[in-house]
Amino acid sequence: MNNSSSFSSFKKNSLQTSKSLPGARLSPYNGQLLLSTGVPSLDDILGGGLPVGTILLIKEDKHTGYSKLLVKYFLSQGIASGHHVLFSSAEDPSNFIKGLPWITSNDSNDPDEKAEVDDKMKIAWRYKEMKKFESGIKTTPTNFKHKQVPIAGSLRQEQPFCYTFDLTKSIPQPSIDSASITLVDVTKWTDEQHDESIYDKLLSEIRRVIDKNNFSSSASSSTGVERNALRIGIHSIASPLWNSNSPHDLYRFFHALRGLLRNSTGLSVITIPAHLYTSNSEPCSFIRRIEHISDAVVELESFAGSSATVNNVYSASYHGLFHVHKLPTINSLISPSVKLSILSGGGGNNLGFKLRRKKFSIETFHLPPEGGLTVRKVVNSGSDEGKKDPYDF
Repeated sequence: MNNSSSFSSFKKNSLQTSKSLPGARLSPYNGQLLLSTGVPSLDDILGGGLPVGTILLIKEDKHTGYSKLLVKYFLSQGIASGHHVLFSSAEDPSNFIKGLPWITSNDSNDPDEKAEVDDKMKIAWRYKEMKKFESGIKTTPTNFKHKQVPIAGSLRQEQPFCYTFDLTKSIPQPSIDSASITLVDVTKWTDEQHDESIYDKLLSEIRRVIDKNNFSSSASSSTGVERNALRIGIHSIASPLWNSNSPHDLYRFFHALRGLLRNSTGLSVITIPAHLYTSNSEPCSFIRRIEHISDAVVELESFAGSSATVNNVYSASYHGLFHVHKLPTINSLISPSVKLSILSGGGGNNLGFKLRRKKFSIETFHLPPEGGLTVRKVVNSGSDEGKKDPYDF
């Protein structure tokens, strides 16, 4: 009996799928197909990227719009990678797309990089020989030009897993025109009187896009046609502008959406104003149920407008806290983030986020070196005049 022929049917299909999806890679932990969120530090927290077929739920901050920024990164990454993008919102979706950031250029005169270098030079000499503490994820600028690599007798563009985006640069109009984008403005359904809820209509639109563009994993792909990924971005779902009659409509939507994504090459990032349904700093059962349905849940808590007293040392280095409530565990008992993440280690570390002029980043939340960046000054009076400061070296 030929053993090689008997085991030929047990080959994994994940490798074939990864070759046909642009900008994708396989998880070294469980072999799951991953796509980038557009933010390298968020990819690290999730275990290398967002798994295909999953839902990332972002709980919005009450006073700021940082969650909207994460959705913009997610969509910009999809357009740059050539993925199909579906975006839905109760606001104007077309203006949202026009405000997406675009790929950075290799500029050596970046003021953000110079600021980071200046901060490193101010660290006390006594820490110079110690092992460097990395609080963030290193990124390198990427060009939009791709290399041509031969795959299965044809040429295909080799793309980076995650592009580097510049918040000061808006996406060019030619890039929008050439991209595969589906915009869904839910406000056009709010005034209509039908038995079907607004979430059912959105789900029908998503199902139509999946069937029309061959995103379903069960559909047979034509020979020589590469499979593509579908990125679904939904901003501020369940807000008053969505005009939903019952929370059960939203439950059905999340259950059905997760079922569609599990059997397709799609993934979704959804933001929800959880603070509207929170009392006494505790989420209600409505939000907890949505979190249970989602595959990953994160929350942004900004220092701006916070009722709690925030130390100036914190607010000078960070703009808020980044909470990880749930991590994706597809094809594994524990999240790959526990083994692979540098920042969170499975959500155990404290995380903070900062917004610079050109980029958004998530870092390990820590205090600055003792004494800060200023020179310690002690004023003595009376009989203590001339006494040496006990903290001086």
